[in-house]
Amino acid sequence: MSKKVKTILTILISLLLVITVVIGGFFAIFPMKPKVEIKSAQERIENKSEIFVASYNTAAPWGNLLEGTYTTRRMHLWANQINNILPDSLGVQEINSFWVEDLKEMLPQYAYYGVKRGGDENEQKSEMNGIYYLKDKFNLLESDTFWISETPETESKYENAGCYRICSYVVLENKATGFTYIHMNTHFDNSSVEAQNLGGKLVVEYAEKLTQKYENAPIVITGDFNQYSDGESVKALADKGYTNANGGDKTPTYHGWGENSHAEPIDYIFVKDFTASDYKVHSDTNTKTDISDHYMISAKLNVK
Repeated sequence: MSKKVKTILTILISLLLVITVVIGGFFAIFPMKPKVEIKSAQERIENKSEIFVASYNTAAPWGNLLEGTYTTRRMHLWANQINNILPDSLGVQEINSFWVEDLKEMLPQYAYYGVKRGGDENEQKSEMNGIYYLKDKFNLLESDTFWISETPETESKYENAGCYRICSYVVLENKATGFTYIHMNTHFDNSSVEAQNLGGKLVVEYAEKLTQKYENAPIVITGDFNQYSDGESVKALADKGYTNANGGDKTPTYHGWGENSHAEPIDYIFVKDFTASDYKVHSDTNTKTDISDHYMISAKLNVK
């Protein structure tokens, strides 16, 4: 072997060692699969005086390897965050089947209902607006999904919307007390104001049908509305007597991977026949990187 070849090999081996050390150091700081600490939900199950709900846009398909926000890492961080608060029910947006499948082991306290919205280019981007609920606390009385379009009963897209949009709901009955409430969860379009406004109208219509069917059961509506509080979709709920759980709190809920911290909320928890308290925007994650481009929001609810 010539001296020149040996020199080249030495340089290549050195570079390989440097790359290995750099990659190892990167994943030591930003592990691919951070450990998930599964916690007991027994205290929440035994709490009969209040309902604790949350809403979270997961941004499941997205993320950046170099910034440590790749989807697998964030999924584990996300599961830890849910384990730390353990809501009774949780509305999620931008979650896909990969997350749902893996989260079964990380969130064993929960059952899940969700339907793919349709029209997505691949499985990774196939969004569901699902709802997690504590399976040992609640019976599922009903679940269904409708589309934010002119034909809500069939998989369809509003003409000017950027993509298919849906609203899913569950009707939950406390196994111990029989107390029943409705949780609706949605994600309005990001490119069409008309589609957003139609979303508000349809959600109200379906909510009224459900409350009539279940004898005026209290209802919670969660979701990413992609509108500020002065938007027509938000007003549609307020005009029908729904209370915004944030109580006028202007803390941003969308931060765009840390690049947008001055906007108003676009994620909401609306309630009817509930009194909301302790509303919170969960911006204090302390995870070195962003879990999503949105913050989770939560609130405690008591029957009026």
